[in-house]
Amino acid sequence: MVLHLGYDEVIAGVKDLGLESFELGVGRELKSGVGLNISTKEERKEVTRRLRSEGVHICALLVANDFAKEDVKAEIKWVVDACRAASALGVDVVRIDVPHQMKTGTTLEDYARLTARCVQQVIDETKDLDVSLGMENHGRIGNNREFIEGVLNAVKSERMGLTLDSGNFYWYGYPLDEVYTLIESFAPYVKHTHIKNLSFSRERRQVRRTIGEDYPKTAAPLYQGDIDLKRVVNVLKKTGYDKDLTIEDESLGNFPPEQRLGIIRKDVEHLKSLI
Repeated sequence: MVLHLGYDEVIAGVKDLGLESFELGVGRELKSGVGLNISTKEERKEVTRRLRSEGVHICALLVANDFAKEDVKAEIKWVVDACRAASALGVDVVRIDVPHQMKTGTTLEDYARLTARCVQQVIDETKDLDVSLGMENHGRIGNNREFIEGVLNAVKSERMGLTLDSGNFYWYGYPLDEVYTLIESFAPYVKHTHIKNLSFSRERRQVRRTIGEDYPKTAAPLYQGDIDLKRVVNVLKKTGYDKDLTIEDESLGNFPPEQRLGIIRKDVEHLKSLI
């Protein structure tokens, strides 16, 4: 997202925006697409040195694993490797993903059991690390309340929690009031966040909608969408959450390139005002 705004380099962009941290996405080889690779001890030391010298830090690593893939061992290894890299970097959470697509004959309960088994294996293989897993409410499976509850109830570890995406429940089609109920319900499990917003017509806000209805046109800047982010922040505060609020403004594609940086700057100031 930082590069999408026109910056040539992530750390410089983060600092110019007046921020102190960012989420770093890494692939299977623990290499990012933004010049910050953490695949070896030497590279991790260099990244750590640079971050300290620049006065910024990584709030979370992001992996796009899919435990429903045929080679599930590779997916588990990806997450385990990311946890070990996170620990070396002093990062205390790894955002993990959920199965991406429903296969014929497979139920949400099946996916919840599969995800829980894989997560438990990751936790067992990294029991020496103080790194949490933040499963995002994401996509057609991961935003379902019963799926999330099934995984959380099956994994017995304080290291298992959520990357709460403030906009994805709304994208999934839950009415606005129910979005707040879900956030309040899952707030005690939050380890990390993606903060986004959406905007629907007044008639569509409080009804159950189809998944992804009118997206991406419904994506909105954080300060303009329907979701009361002040309410979300206060819910998190009440549970003792004191970590990141990571901006994920998916509305940028709805605006000309020359306006996007100004929108993000307003997003930053809006979140700072809520804190």
